[in-house]
Amino acid sequence: MKSCTRTLALACLAAFALLFAVSTPAQRRSTLAPNLAQTHNSDATAANGQQQKHDEASSDVDSCSYTFTSGTGVSYLQFCVTTNGNIVEFENPSGVDQIRQGGIDEGYGLCDITTEVAYYDYAEGGASGWGTPTTVTHTSTMVKIERTTSDGAWTLTQTINSVAGTNPYAKMTMALKNNSGESKEAFFERYADVDPGNPAETTSTFTENFDGDLNSAWGYVPYSLQGNGALEGLMIQTVGNVTPTSVPTSHNGYGQNTADGPTPCTPFANVPSPTTITDTDGSVMMLWYFGLNKEQTATFTARYVAF
Repeated sequence: MKSCTRTLALACLAAFALLFAVSTPAQRRSTLAPNLAQTHNSDATAANGQQQKHDEASSDVDSCSYTFTSGTGVSYLQFCVTTNGNIVEFENPSGVDQIRQGGIDEGYGLCDITTEVAYYDYAEGGASGWGTPTTVTHTSTMVKIERTTSDGAWTLTQTINSVAGTNPYAKMTMALKNNSGESKEAFFERYADVDPGNPAETTSTFTENFDGDLNSAWGYVPYSLQGNGALEGLMIQTVGNVTPTSVPTSHNGYGQNTADGPTPCTPFANVPSPTTITDTDGSVMMLWYFGLNKEQTATFTARYVAF
């Protein structure tokens, strides 16, 4: 698999104030550059397409199929996972649910840059391009769910663990396999419509602050917005390296200035510059850019943790 060129990395930086850290030297194909360059011009089209899929979402997409609970008080964590592998509840500390209120939108997106085909599942935020999921394993602390795209090109295997402790979290190990007979470039996103500290029964404001850095993205209620609810926040954070380490990859976390999920092939459409977002009903996204040889698998690990 060829790696990202220095020219492409600089183009990304110029367009979006992003710097992709590349694991191997030169000569990846340049088809990605036009997609990135057109990102901001695609805002309206992307938003319209996302809304259409949202309207098509079925009524049970936010149903809790697997629920995990641990701890008490500030160390209490309860989260639940759908049959499709979406985390649609995240209560920590006790009494503060940071996902299951307002629009219950959380999940994963994939853009096959080589073929320009997008796949996503954002729970109530809609889904497109995925086949029927299979639950491989389920215990009191974990669930493993496998799902292949409708065209057979990719398989995503998610292992979601409940990790108890003084600062508990939900850990997501996401293995993506390129099932095709050719090398691929792709974007992979994990996204959540974070609504920290706003009890749904008392307010529908859902305005918080959002930001991100190389390894995480977060949303929270600051002191300036404390009338909106408890002063809490939720972060999505990478855990360790992408494996195998030979896979050329880069990643970054972002706040989005909308509650809607990212359009997988134009992932920066809702990322403002500068990236700090204040007093907005926004969301968080962890984004990986990578390349895979045919029949190769890459594993991405992240966690949701309250702060």
